[in-house]
Amino acid sequence: MRKRSYKIAAALIVLSFGATACSETKTATTPDTASTDTTTPVADTSGGDTTTTAGAGEELNKWALDYTGGTAGAATGDSVKVGYANDEDFFPENTIGINAARDYLNAELGGAAGKPIEIVACKVSNAEDGAKCGTQFANDPAIAVVITGTILNGNQELYDTLNGKKPVIVGNGVTSTDFLTPAGQAFTAGSPGVVTGLAGYIATGLTPKPASVAILAQNNPAGQAAVPLLIAPALKKAGIAYTPVFVEDSASAADVKAALTAVGADKADVVFTIITIQQCINVYDALEQLAITPIVITTGLCFGTPMTDHLKQAGEAGPVPDGWYFGGYGYSYFRPDLDSGMQTYIAKVQQYGKPAPNATTLEYTGFAGPEFANLMTFAKFVNTAKGATDFATIDAAIRGFTGPMMLQVGPLNCGKQVILGVPFPSVCGAQMGIQQLKGGEWISIADGLNGKPIDATAVQS
Repeated sequence: MRKRSYKIAAALIVLSFGATACSETKTATTPDTASTDTTTPVADTSGGDTTTTAGAGEELNKWALDYTGGTAGAATGDSVKVGYANDEDFFPENTIGINAARDYLNAELGGAAGKPIEIVACKVSNAEDGAKCGTQFANDPAIAVVITGTILNGNQELYDTLNGKKPVIVGNGVTSTDFLTPAGQAFTAGSPGVVTGLAGYIATGLTPKPASVAILAQNNPAGQAAVPLLIAPALKKAGIAYTPVFVEDSASAADVKAALTAVGADKADVVFTIITIQQCINVYDALEQLAITPIVITTGLCFGTPMTDHLKQAGEAGPVPDGWYFGGYGYSYFRPDLDSGMQTYIAKVQQYGKPAPNATTLEYTGFAGPEFANLMTFAKFVNTAKGATDFATIDAAIRGFTGPMMLQVGPLNCGKQVILGVPFPSVCGAQMGIQQLKGGEWISIADGLNGKPIDATAVQS
């Protein structure tokens, strides 16, 4: 079991980058797809800055104060230091999220037990960086916790150095190390929950039941392992035929078009992709050129501004192609509700967030939201502990957290999640949600807004 768990988790590095497309997408019918949430106006779906028009001001701060247990007003005095490690070259939106949360907490929510939070950032892009940042954090007695962003290389060295020395919140993990490390916990469902949930939905949620699925994945060890270990079990169980095709990380639009043709996307009922946002854009263009309209299943990280900008150039309303099914953590950036904290997040990231260097648009989707929520949750732990920030107190709070977690649907079961028969000891969440942009309006297919999230631990293989 342990050997298989490492194999399946190794597949996950690519799975947090899903994206696919087509503008006139064939849509399966789904019973009761309308969300029961009626308290929140739909956010701007044009791809511009997203704002909410209800639940603003005092109501948003009340939600945040209730969640964190903080005190209204500015933080003062000596700071509480948070170590923060991220691969800035690929995932700057993590930094947008955590910095916006810091500024909001310090200005309006009393920081952490009245003290301002200070982010001590360290970039990790390779093994040497991971060891260096881990040592820096471990040797600084003022660092109360380490929160990771998203790291492709060097996270093993980072965790090894920190394990048992600093409490760790795994921010937005995408590699096997993130989901298996004993050093800390991830409060989201991550790729094991989201991708498994999407596969389960294809198998049992679409009406009529699809006969065939074309799968597009990237040609690396992660993509090669993901199809047989995470997606195929649910499809096989349902008797659905599937054909995978793999494209290089550097594939051009022409390469993607050729791959879709080769995999028989023109005949498949469903196209399911686990690829980067740039390849998502290429899929969108390819399906348009091929003039085919399969059902398209993808993950929420294709909400990014590059896709929105591409659609604008193509004359589409956006912010994503109409008809797509998107999997995520159970709530929607585009239909922000109050109870999950999404309204508070959207308003405050717009207020405090700053675009990444060399960017003109604020990237508030993708990993930015969960990272905002991670710092808010750390403040919650410190407030609950009446200001205590010692290792034992914060580590116990992390490992014992059962939720609710801001922006993540469902209860948490830290250290005990088993998905498709495989244990993921550092994954806390298991529920996910699916939404669809249909006719220019966002609807809940199965998520926290309509009370029907998908539990990945229940997906059969």
